[in-house]
Order: sequence, then structure tokens, then C-alpha cells
Amino acid sequence: MMNFRSIIRRFIANRRGNVAVITVLVMIPMCIAAGGMLDISQLLSAKSVAQDALDAASLYAARSTSTDPVVLQQVTTTAFNANISGTAAQAAVLQSFAYNATTRQITAVAGGTFTPTFGKVLGISTMPYSVSTQTLRQTDGTLEVALVLDNTWSMSVPLDGSSTKIAVLKTAAQNLVNTIMTTQNAGNVKIAVVPYADYVNVGTANRSASWMSVAADYSTSTGGSAAVVGGPTTCVTISTKTTTTCTGGTQQTVISSYTDGIPNYTTQTVGQTCTSKTTSITPYQSCTQNPAPKAAVAPTITNYTWYGCVANQVQSNGSVQMPDPSTPYVGIMASSQKCLTAITPLTTSSTVVTAAISALVVNIGSYKPDTYIPAGLIWGVNVLSPAAPFTDGAAYDPANKSPRKAIVLMTDGFNTEYLKSTGLLATGTTAQVAQSYTDQLAVCNYAKSKNIEVYTIGFGVTDPTSLSTLQSCATDASHYFDATSSAGLLAAFTTIAGSLQNVRISG
Repeated sequence: MMNFRSIIRRFIANRRGNVAVITVLVMIPMCIAAGGMLDISQLLSAKSVAQDALDAASLYAARSTSTDPVVLQQVTTTAFNANISGTAAQAAVLQSFAYNATTRQITAVAGGTFTPTFGKVLGISTMPYSVSTQTLRQTDGTLEVALVLDNTWSMSVPLDGSSTKIAVLKTAAQNLVNTIMTTQNAGNVKIAVVPYADYVNVGTANRSASWMSVAADYSTSTGGSAAVVGGPTTCVTISTKTTTTCTGGTQQTVISSYTDGIPNYTTQTVGQTCTSKTTSITPYQSCTQNPAPKAAVAPTITNYTWYGCVANQVQSNGSVQMPDPSTPYVGIMASSQKCLTAITPLTTSSTVVTAAISALVVNIGSYKPDTYIPAGLIWGVNVLSPAAPFTDGAAYDPANKSPRKAIVLMTDGFNTEYLKSTGLLATGTTAQVAQSYTDQLAVCNYAKSKNIEVYTIGFGVTDPTSLSTLQSCATDASHYFDATSSAGLLAAFTTIAGSLQNVRISG
């Protein structure tokens, strides 16, 4: 086939149609120039797509919790390939990747080749291009986070697999801590841990705090009796006995009661036939004294002290009092501990936070608590507030940037208790517990009025009212997570950790 240059030479050698020759000679460079511009435009488009894809992939990797360069590179590669699929840059590849653990900087380079359409005329078969990005993983200024974590009895059971829900929660919460409490962020990140169930434990060390009102320890005496001398003896003759015989029937396991929504089972026999028979026996005398003689019985002494549990404050309309109250909280005096692990106030020490998460429990002895979510939320706000009860939080920033404050609320179920006028709680009917959801939403709205970000996580929650309230509590749709599995809870905390970081493109 005759090439383009020979065609041009023959065309010029032909003396006929000089005007057409001149016109063609003018048009040829114009067409080549236009084609070249189109090629360049397409090249720049492919390069722009590759740059955007690489930036997005690098950001995605930076938001993960991993610090392993191999894992981060794989995450970046997978995201980059997905981002360029079906685009003008779909032939591009990740060419190099590096992660500096000290500076927490990701550096990535990608490149590809563009096949021009008109450049082939000039002997240009391919046009290579390259793009690069640098991404920093760091927090934005100062950060204060309150982890408001469900420690109710229902957390003692597994959602899936072999791990209990409380064990999965500990892993998920610790992953978040590891992500945002880094050496690079030392001093800029504070985390508080607020375990909640029904009541919240503010710590016995705060007994004399100005924001607490705790009675002195006391004891009560009940029962006891003096010795009794036996009265006159009376005897009767017994000459028969009655026996009962049962046959047949089957044993069935049935639900006898619920604790925090978790069923308690008992076994009973159904369909059994029983008959009674009275027979004659050799007569004998049965004698008793009236009254029967008894030794003296000492009274039972019950000691009451304060274990750190606090009652809720109640408004005149029966609703729960919002955080930052003007009056002290009342300590609940009890003969045994009826609240779980104490609050850990805001701290910059990852060691302290890690210990607090490890110390989470779902029961103490026979105390297996039910759920009252508003109490956890109230103390979540209290630990972030710059005012008493706790004063470790910095002043609120209207822009929520310096510091940035956030609550991470996690629950595995629904409210099972309601608030009485005394500030104490009781297991209630659906109608009574409805007020608990109203109060829960009110506390969330109070937090948001202070520009505190509110993240909410439902862990295996199936109750529609609980789910809808969690959605309404969250700052927006991106702050709400419906974790239907253990993997889902871990993913939710990972996503939240990523969003609490300020991951930015640095070059």
C-alpha cells in the first residue's frame, strides 16, 4: 500500500489543478494540527482521570486502620483499578507505592500509555503519561471523642460465630483508638469511655465533688427474734398415708422471663397423669409443741454505701433533665453494686483508654442490667462539656473544629426501662418505654445543638423504633450505621475512625 508521503509527492508533481493543489497543501497541516490537538486533549483527559482515581484511591487507603505498607498498597491498587475501570485511563497501572510510618504519608505513582489517532501519521504510536499523589494521615487540630458503649446483659451473647458481642465491641473500639491515638497525634486527641446499661457509674472518687450529692453510709436492721420456750405438747395418731404417682408426659423448655430482652428458660412437664392413693399403715403418734421452741435469731444487718451509681435528673414534665445541670446529681445508695464499670474521663493516654475498654463488663454477680440509652448519652455529653461535672473538655467551638467533638453511641438493642419521677428506673410497658425514646432523641438534639457530631451504631438491632431513633439521633445519614453482624460492627468503627482523621492530599 502506498504510504502517505509518496501520495503527497505525486500529488504535488501533478501540474493540473494548481488551485486544488494549493488548497490541499494548506489543508493538510491544518488537519494534522487539529488531529494533534484532539490527541493531546484526549491524552490530558486520560491523565486527569488517572490523577483523580489515584487521589481517591490514596485517600481510601489512608482512611483504613492498617499500617502495613503491603496492605495499604493492595488497598490502593484495588481502589485505583476500580476507579479507572471503563474510563479513558483504564489501561493505567499503579507503578510505585510507599508509606512512611513516621510521617504517616502515602506516596503513590501511576501511569499508562495513550494511543493517538492522528499522531500515527507522524510516526507517534504511543504517548506515555504519569501521575503522582501524596496523602497525609493525621487528625485535624484537636479531637475529643466520647465512646458511649452498651454494656447491658444482652451483650453477653454472640451475634454470630463464637465471640460474644461485648468481645467484638472491645476489638472494634480498640481498633478506633489505635487509628486516631497515634504517636503523631499525641496530645491532640482525647478519648473518654462511657459504659452504660441502666445506670451510669461516675466513679467513687467523685463522692465529694461539688456536682454530686451523696448520703453518708448507713445500715438497716431487719428480722431477728428472741428465744421461744416450747409450749404444751399435743399428740395425734396417724394410721394412713397418701402417695401420689405420676406417669407419662413430656418435658418442654419454655421462656420463664426476660433479662434485657434475653430470654430465661425453665423446664416443665406437660401431659403427665397423676393419681393419689391412701393406704393404711401401722398407727403411730405424732407430737408437736405449740408454740414450737426456737433459739434466738440475730437481726440481719444490711450495709448501704455508694458504688458510683447516679440517679437521673427529672424535669417537672417527667422528661429526663438535659446535661450540664445546675443542681448536683444524686448518688444511689445500695447494698451491692448496681452499675457497671466507671466512666473514664477524657484523656490523651492511649494506655488509659485501652485499659478502660478492656475493663468493660456486662454483669457484676447477679446484677444483669437492662437498657436505658438516655443515661449513656447524657454522660457522653457531660464528659465533653467544658463545665462540670467533668471539666476535661475544651470550650465548645461553634465550627466544631478546634476542638472537634464527637460522640460514638453504640447499642445492641432497645430501651427496656423507663424513668420514674424519683430519677430511678423500672422495667416498663411499651407505652412507658416510649418516653425513653423521646428522651433519647432529646439528648441527641441537645448534643447537636452544641455542634457535637453524633455517630450512632445499631449492633444486631431489629427493633424498628430503636433503629429509627438511632437514625434520627445521628448527625446525618453518613453518621448512622446498621451493623447486622460482628464484621459489620468492626467495619462501622473503622469507618468512623477514618472520618475522625483529617486525611488530606499533600502534593
